[in-house]
Parts: sequence; structure tokens; C-alpha cells
Amino acid sequence: MAKKEENAQELQQKYMQLQMFNQQLQQFQQQLEAVQNQMVEIQTILLALDDIAKTEVGKEILVPLSSGIFVKAEIKENKKLNVNVGSNTVVEKSVQETKALLDRQIIELNKLNEDLIGQYTKIAGEAEKVQAELQKMSA
Repeated sequence: MAKKEENAQELQQKYMQLQMFNQQLQQFQQQLEAVQNQMVEIQTILLALDDIAKTEVGKEILVPLSSGIFVKAEIKENKKLNVNVGSNTVVEKSVQETKALLDRQIIELNKLNEDLIGQYTKIAGEAEKVQAELQKMSA
């Protein structure tokens, strides 16, 4: 009888461990998705910077305020941008300097993405082992 209880306890522990791994995997998936969304957003900004640099000074454009809401604006400067560099500090940067800053952010996001994938893969491997152990114990 004691052996049966030990097996039940071990089975329950393995099941709880598997659930923990699954929760971690879901968190990693959410983080990966957020990183990939940031990368897409930066790519979109880089394209927009190219367009701004090519736009004539004095030209009227539509500027998005939020999803589907735009305001008409006039380009007064197309060579310099005001860039928030953190701590609510805004500095003037050229389009090229701003693009270089965004390129560095993409490099950092790529590194983070690779790290997250590595951690995800490691946890997924552990989860597979526990799943296999559970199947053996249940058989």
C-alpha cells in the first residue's frame, strides 16, 4: 500500500512539474511574440524614416494619432528628428543617426530573441522528459 501511495505522490509531482514547464513555455511564447512585434514596429519606422527624408519640406502629410485616426501636418524639417533617448530626454538627431539607433535596437532584440528561443528549447526538452516519465508511470 505504501508503494502505491509513493507512486501516486511521484505521479502528482511529475504532473505539477509538467504544468509548471507548460506555464513557463507560455510565458516564453508571449515574450517571443512581444520581441518580434517590436522588431516589426522598428522595421516599419525605418521605412517611414526613408519616406520622411524623401518628402519635400512644406508638403502636407497625414500623421497617425492612433489606429485609424490621422491629422494633417506640414513637413517643416526632413533632415532632423527629435528623438526620445530615455528618461524623457529628447535630443535632435539626423535621419541617419536615428536609423543607426534603431538598427542597434534591432540587433539587441535579435540577441534577446535568440536567448529566449534557447531558453524555450531547453524548457521544452525538460517538459518532454517529464511527459515521457509520466507516460511510463501511467502505463
